[in-house]
Amino acid sequence: MRRSGIGRTVAGRMVVEPGIATFGVGPWTARVWRLHPARAERRAREIVRDVLVRAGTGEDGVNDLELVAAELAANGVQHAEPPLELRVLFAGSSRRPVWCEIADADPFLGRVPDLLRPPPVLDDDDLDALIENLSTDGRGLSMVHALTAGRCAVYPTTTFSRPGVGKAIGFSLL
Repeated sequence: MRRSGIGRTVAGRMVVEPGIATFGVGPWTARVWRLHPARAERRAREIVRDVLVRAGTGEDGVNDLELVAAELAANGVQHAEPPLELRVLFAGSSRRPVWCEIADADPFLGRVPDLLRPPPVLDDDDLDALIENLSTDGRGLSMVHALTAGRCAVYPTTTFSRPGVGKAIGFSLL
């Protein structure tokens, strides 16, 4: 693994932003950004937008996927254990971004796998099920499922800055 930075131009000068790890094997490369809890949602949006715009993704796709990244970052800040990392997997010689994930140090998956599945078809006469489906808890993950057309998942992982098993919620960038 090599540590590096991503550059941006400020007043005509290249500035390197810290906190990024880059690693890869063969046609695969991954970049990792640590997200500070106070700015996690905003920073996740910025990173995903930058990665997708550089890859030539259309504006509608960029808007949807940066919203997904922000929702997952917000969930991580609210429900998970730090550190919080955003990771993007790139593939092929063109290094096209194909997968993004928000990782944290909390191994508990809870209801996340169920909430990333299609919502159940409800019977209009089952008032209890209709009311339960309107719960605000988990609605963001239902949105993640919808905006990624179901190309999302939760799985165990580790973070770069804390030992032990955590989890990641990832989604396709294609």
